[in-house]
Amino acid sequence: MIESVLVIIVACFCFLAVFQYANLFSAKVVLAHAAARGARARAVGFNHWMVNKSVRVAAIPACGKRLTPANAGIDPAITAALSLNRVGDIWDLALHSSTRSPGTQLELARLADYMDSVNDPTASNILDYELWDRLDVDLDEPIDLDGNTPGKIRVTVRQRHPLLMSFDRMAEGELRDAEEGEALAIAGFYTIESHYPLYLEDANW
Repeated sequence: MIESVLVIIVACFCFLAVFQYANLFSAKVVLAHAAARGARARAVGFNHWMVNKSVRVAAIPACGKRLTPANAGIDPAITAALSLNRVGDIWDLALHSSTRSPGTQLELARLADYMDSVNDPTASNILDYELWDRLDVDLDEPIDLDGNTPGKIRVTVRQRHPLLMSFDRMAEGELRDAEEGEALAIAGFYTIESHYPLYLEDANW
């Protein structure tokens, strides 16, 4: 029994470590995708604000809880499945249903208005997520854009991604959720040719 307990502790530690790594790896993939969306937005001549909005929308899967709008209700089908009180009903419903949740429908309805917003205060009242404030967009492009030779645009998206658990505390025997400040800096980047000087009169913003 003692040997089993020791093995279970080590196995749980390995499982949690792999789970933490998978969470950070998926967030890094999302940030790389967000950097690609930002780079493509700039490559066709959009300004910094549009680039930032493109990055934020693409990074939604790695940005935690939706703050605005806070609640979109529960799908009636899920409520009906909960009332049956049978294991697997919600899972079966998710597998066989093609309908979107109210939260997804509301989010999709607001994305167009968010991308059309003129400034950050207006945008945050349309759509906002918990970790959007932690996104840092770094745009690097040639200063001399004469329109003769396409330059290289490189967009880097950084985020201090919260850890699911504190390994320091786990080593001390306290397995609990990470508090504010316990985050790991991750980043994704993308490089693309800039073609907008070929057809836009833009003096580097």
